[in-house]
Amino acid sequence: MKEPADSAPPPPQGVRTRAVHGDRQDHTGPASTPIVHSVTFGFDSLDALNEEQFKGPAGAYYQRLGHPTLRAVEERLARLEGAEMGLLFSSGVAAIAAVFLTHLESGDHVIALQQSYGGTHDLLAWGAKRFGWSVTLVDARKPEEWEAAFAPRTRIFHVESPTNPTLAIVDLKRAAQLAHRHEARLTVDNTFASPIGQRPLVHGADLVIYSATKSIGGHSDLLAGVALGPRKAMEQVWKTRKIFGPVPDPGMAWQIERSLKTLALRVQAANANALELARRLARHPAVRSVFYPGLPDHPGHDIARRQMDLGFGPVLAVDVLGGAEAATATMSALRLIAHAPSLGSVDSLASLPAHTSHIQLGAEGRARAGIPEGLIRLSVGIEDVEDLWTDLQQALARATPATAGARPDERG
Repeated sequence: MKEPADSAPPPPQGVRTRAVHGDRQDHTGPASTPIVHSVTFGFDSLDALNEEQFKGPAGAYYQRLGHPTLRAVEERLARLEGAEMGLLFSSGVAAIAAVFLTHLESGDHVIALQQSYGGTHDLLAWGAKRFGWSVTLVDARKPEEWEAAFAPRTRIFHVESPTNPTLAIVDLKRAAQLAHRHEARLTVDNTFASPIGQRPLVHGADLVIYSATKSIGGHSDLLAGVALGPRKAMEQVWKTRKIFGPVPDPGMAWQIERSLKTLALRVQAANANALELARRLARHPAVRSVFYPGLPDHPGHDIARRQMDLGFGPVLAVDVLGGAEAATATMSALRLIAHAPSLGSVDSLASLPAHTSHIQLGAEGRARAGIPEGLIRLSVGIEDVEDLWTDLQQALARATPATAGARPDERG
C-alpha cells in the first residue's frame, strides 16, 4: 500500500545526491528537464502575460527575462551551492561582468588579486576606462598587505582560490571578514574548485561565480557561466543580465544539468590524478618547482585542507628547468595530453599561461603575479594516471635531455 504523503522522506542533502536529483522528490515524468525550444510564450489575456512577466527569471515570458529550462537548471545549481538564487550566463566572463556591473558605480573602488584570470584583468581595465572604477591589485600570497588596499569607496573584493595558474590559496573566511569590516562584498571565482570542491558561501563569501565551461560542464563542449548568492543581491544581477542580454541557450542549460549528474565522480577522479602527478613531478629532475596545494610544502596547504572538500583541484602548474624554451619544447612533445586552453574537462589539457590565460598581463605583470614565463599549466582529466605520467615523462625527457636523467641534487 502506498505511504501517505505526510510520511514522504526529507529532501536529499548529500552533495552527490543533490547533483544527480536536484529537488526531485519522485520519479514521475521525464528523467531530465525538457528543453523548451521557444524564446517567447503566448497568453490568453493581458493579465496572464503581465503576471508571467513580473515573475522575472522564474517566468516563462521571453527568454532574455526568464525561461523554464534555464530556471530549472539555475535552481539545481543554487541548491547544490547552498545559495538562495542562481543565474546562468553565456560565459564565465559574462557572469563576472554582470556581478561587477551590478555592484559597482562610477567612482567605486574594487580590489582584486594580481593572480586573477587574465579575462578578469581585461574586464577591470575596461571598467576603469569606461565607467570610472578605480582598481587596486593585491598579491594573493601576501594577505597581510590586503587591508591597506581598502578605501572609503571599496565595494568589491574579488578573489580566486586556488588562483589561476599558480594555485595560490586564499583564506576565504579571512577575506570575507576583511571585506565586511570595510562594508564591501567578497566575490569569489570558484571555477578551479567547482561547487562540490569548495563552498565559498559557507566561509562568508557574498557572491560566487563560475566559468561553467570548466568542471561544471566538464567535457569541453559548452560555454557558460554561473553566478550564485543571496536572492536580494542576485535579483539585481538579473536586472543587469536583462539589460545587457548575455542569456544562454536552453540546450546549453540542459547540457549543464546532464553534466552535474557526474560532477562528483569527475572531480574526485581528476583531483586524485592531479595529486599523484604533482607528487611525481615534484621529484622529477627536469622540474624546478610544482605549484599544487595538495603538496605539504605548498604555502596554502593547511588552508586548502580546511576549505576544499573533495581534494585539491584538477589543475597544477609546473616550472621546468630551462625556462620558456624548455616549456615550449615540452608542450610540443606531449602526445596524449592536448595542447589547448581551458580546464576542468575529462580529458587532460596543457597550456602556457604566458600565451593563453595571462597573455594580457605582459611579462612584467606576470612577474608581479609570480607566474614564470616557462610555466606549464596542466588541467588533469580522468584518464589512467599511468598513461598521463608516461606522456609527461617522455615529453620532459625530449625537451630537457640534459637534466632528465640527473639526480635531484644535481639540478641547477
